[in-house]
Amino acid sequence: MTKSNGHVRIVEVGPRDGLQSISDIILLQDKIKYINLLTESCLPEIEVTSFVSPKWVPQLADAIDVSRHINKNNHTRYTALVPNNIGLENAIKSEYKSIALFTAASETFSMKNIHCSIEDSFKRFNDMAPLWGNLHVRGYISTVWHCPFEGEINAKSVIPVIEKYIDLGIQDISLGDTIGKATADETEKLLTLLLSRWDASLFSLHCHDTYDFASKNIRKGIEMGIRSFDSSAGGIGGCPYAPGASGNISTEKLIDICETSNLSTGINRDKLKQAGQFIQSILEKDMVHHAKN
Repeated sequence: MTKSNGHVRIVEVGPRDGLQSISDIILLQDKIKYINLLTESCLPEIEVTSFVSPKWVPQLADAIDVSRHINKNNHTRYTALVPNNIGLENAIKSEYKSIALFTAASETFSMKNIHCSIEDSFKRFNDMAPLWGNLHVRGYISTVWHCPFEGEINAKSVIPVIEKYIDLGIQDISLGDTIGKATADETEKLLTLLLSRWDASLFSLHCHDTYDFASKNIRKGIEMGIRSFDSSAGGIGGCPYAPGASGNISTEKLIDICETSNLSTGINRDKLKQAGQFIQSILEKDMVHHAKN
């Protein structure tokens, strides 16, 4: 029997990042079933929803109801994205022990996505910090390689964003290839810079597969010591504020990459397949219904 080279942590972002860009509203009971199937897959972390204003992301207007009705176990970390104090308070009321914050390496993207500058996003986070107490906090940085508005991002501009997260005590930082344009060489260049300063355990890679680059970028990350990756069952979703950003790498494909690298994930492939097929079937039904109307 071949000895494993270690374990990879997969953060399932389908219920939040995957669904947020879908225009047709998914029924509450379908979201609950999707998340329950993901829980049965033995995923270590599931990003359930976002407590954001329904004005900006109508798909996630049912965040409180989804959070209340899903089945939970003690082996999975359930995370909610929170944009501000109101979102954080709702997450705490919904009994989350883990939250995620969101900023960018591109000023233009930050303004279009969260309607404030990068500096102002951290002012919000500093205001929130006294409230989150002992919660686990995850920090997203989008557009670390390319921005749909500014083009290629200077790798050095990512460093102060990471430093600000670390100053807040955050030790779980997800690096986002928001529009999927990063190449393996660009991934290596940025990671070489970051890993000369910080340990690989600080980072996750969040790869979009828009141009079919995600697999090579993940393999490069594995080669350089990254052991945490974000993915979406069925490969659904992208950012509604990033033109052309459709398609997170699928969790199914990510597991294949890990296993060919002789890394274990601990995920039940059969249950995960059911979850991916279920949400794809729901989206296909909605597309057919939308086309008829």
